[in-house]
Amino acid sequence: MLGALIQLLIGAVPQPWSTVLVAVGIGIIIVQLLWSLLRVGAGRGSVRFTGAAVVVFAVVCSFILGFLLRPMALQIYDRLYSCGDPVELTVLVPADGAAWFQQAVTEFNREYGEGECRAANVTAYSAPWPEVEKAMAQGWQPPPEGEEDRPFEALRDVGPRPHLWIAESQTQVELADAKLSDNASGVRYEVFEPKDAEPIGRTPLVLAVPEPVLDTQRFNDGNPVTDRELNDLIVELGDEHATPVLRSDPAVSTTGLLFYRALAAQGQAALAESRLANAAASTGIALSPSDTDLLCEIARTQGANPTAAVLTTEMALAHYNTGRALGDGCPSADDMRSGLVPVYGTGLGALDYRAVRLDWTGDPWAERRSKVADDLRSWLAGERSEAYPEALGMRSEDYERDALAGDYRFETGFDVEADPLSADEFEALQTDYGRSRLPTTVLLAVDHSGSMNEEVGGGRTRFELATDGVVAALDYLGVNPEDQAALWTFPVSGSGSHEPVFAMTADPPDDVAERLRDTPSSNGVDLHQTLLDGIAELDAAGGDGSAAMVVITDGADPDHSGTTVDDVRAGLAEHQANLYLIAVGEASCRSAAFAGLDEDPRVTCLEAEEEQIRTTFDSLFNQLWSGR
Repeated sequence: MLGALIQLLIGAVPQPWSTVLVAVGIGIIIVQLLWSLLRVGAGRGSVRFTGAAVVVFAVVCSFILGFLLRPMALQIYDRLYSCGDPVELTVLVPADGAAWFQQAVTEFNREYGEGECRAANVTAYSAPWPEVEKAMAQGWQPPPEGEEDRPFEALRDVGPRPHLWIAESQTQVELADAKLSDNASGVRYEVFEPKDAEPIGRTPLVLAVPEPVLDTQRFNDGNPVTDRELNDLIVELGDEHATPVLRSDPAVSTTGLLFYRALAAQGQAALAESRLANAAASTGIALSPSDTDLLCEIARTQGANPTAAVLTTEMALAHYNTGRALGDGCPSADDMRSGLVPVYGTGLGALDYRAVRLDWTGDPWAERRSKVADDLRSWLAGERSEAYPEALGMRSEDYERDALAGDYRFETGFDVEADPLSADEFEALQTDYGRSRLPTTVLLAVDHSGSMNEEVGGGRTRFELATDGVVAALDYLGVNPEDQAALWTFPVSGSGSHEPVFAMTADPPDDVAERLRDTPSSNGVDLHQTLLDGIAELDAAGGDGSAAMVVITDGADPDHSGTTVDDVRAGLAEHQANLYLIAVGEASCRSAAFAGLDEDPRVTCLEAEEEQIRTTFDSLFNQLWSGR
């Protein structure tokens, strides 16, 4: 009876008291059995009772022994038959083709390991090269005490420290090593050696043209391979075939910079940049930070029969051809796209993908992570898999005309030469591009309605954070001496849509933050009328370059003015300006306040949490004004 009572109590009390009760219960049972065995009785009944007690005692002892040995048995079983903890591996992939790299990582996770045991848990995220470079320059370290509000924070704005990085070229590897070796954190360690970067594959740069232009209109005499200069090809497309040529931004995209190198080497950079800027204006497609974004925009605005040509890579074109999703903002198409065909140039070069293991100091799992990273690299490179890297639309190092995913009229026999840049050449090209590109005129408009004055953390308001972003943006002004900027706030009380802070100038005042703080706050918002007025201001500024309006707002106040979204879109088309909306706080680019505008190809909507406002400004104006 006492044993049964203890059994009931065991389930009702926490550890360690339940273990104590188990021990007490076992002791009581043993005492009871020993007493039964040792007691002396008369007659046959006593003997039978003692024999039964022996059997019961043996059974109970077996249970007791099993209870005591159970932890050891489970440990042996786990060691022999159970799955161990999978190795966690974080992979950083390029922004171009990120969705495809992530799909490849998913397949690797599924196939890697033995039996049903998962040996690794590999996750991948993407970031553009300029952000990776900045993160390396900070040592991928958290901010020092007292600098938590610095505009760029690697762990916050890029992501966790990667264990494996897939770079687009050996040049990026060397630049990253230089930044990391002399990083601002003061920590000196060797995370990787550039010579240890291992190849995955390569993809040639191509000029993708509308299929009828090559076949029917006989562009380049109908030849898909040429040794002609790139500028001559761009001129022929524009003058003889009325086909604009688009390209990703060389300030952000390695592909764009390599195409700029080809133009600069031919001494035709200035003329070509003018043509490319005019092409972007005529199509209404803003300068894109990546080939993926550019092709996505072409698919969205021009459909299955594009009218523009694109300077891109064979791999990016392969992704476009499949009709699969190019990213979160670019859903898949119903059918395989086939509106663009590649023309290969012998002097254009290629992207040469490299895998770099990053062994951060103090990682106790470094050896196991290194093993998984090596296996993933060799899997992607085709050394441990039959499908890759061709399944990525990428050529392997020993490519022998194997089928490429997304192949539509690819010249698989074309000899691909990477011709990598040195780190110094890479940086010199970026500086040269910033000076030679056409000037950019930018009008900034900051929402100063009542909702922007709400504190959002750290005792600061959205308007104060926006002010920091504006100051950071203006730091990029001056790379091209003809760049200009103006600054407004909106709304205002009474008539008018906005309050000028300073007029269009190439030399903004030094006290911008103070001027912004002195502007009055007002309720309501005339967003659409402010946009129309801004477009008119950009048109009045004139100039031969490009024009953009950048607006930051939380979208909390509805626009009740008589100016409509259609009025704004008509103004953008007429004046060939681009509009960038930065939606902060709870605002979303899919909300009613912005959705109608975001459908226009000249409008780019960016969502930013409060702590990311300054970083968003920094990234955008690095693109607009090509600052470094």
